[in-house]
Amino acid sequence: MYKKKILSNIRNYCIANYHLINQSDMVLGDISYNYECHLNAIQKIKEGKASKVFACIAIDKNDSNSIVIHFINQLENGKYIDHTWGWLYEFYSYYIIKEVNSNEFNTISTVLSSIRSTLFNSNSNWLLRKLFRIKSNII
Repeated sequence: MYKKKILSNIRNYCIANYHLINQSDMVLGDISYNYECHLNAIQKIKEGKASKVFACIAIDKNDSNSIVIHFINQLENGKYIDHTWGWLYEFYSYYIIKEVNSNEFNTISTVLSSIRSTLFNSNSNWLLRKLFRIKSNII
């Protein structure tokens, strides 16, 4: 039960504080469908198939408790592209957390962990997390 409360807090925080990407600003990307979106986004930069990487919160439109820290790209024309979920981007609302700087590419896993810890810790109570044994990997 407290897990749902944490997810609700995180969702509400993201909706209130981060920029929602309009669905019309998204284009079809590759569908790797692995659990390595942070690595996929960097790979597309290195291949010259994207110009920027963004860390986002993706919220499932059909299940508001399905919240994922996700990495996507932006193209030169300003359109956003998801090279992990491909056409499945249609099922998610994306909220931009930050643009990932090129000097963070080699430590992208640390960026992911930092975002996860910050969102989790700031939207939950440490004592209740301990009592209910809830870990930050819920997002």
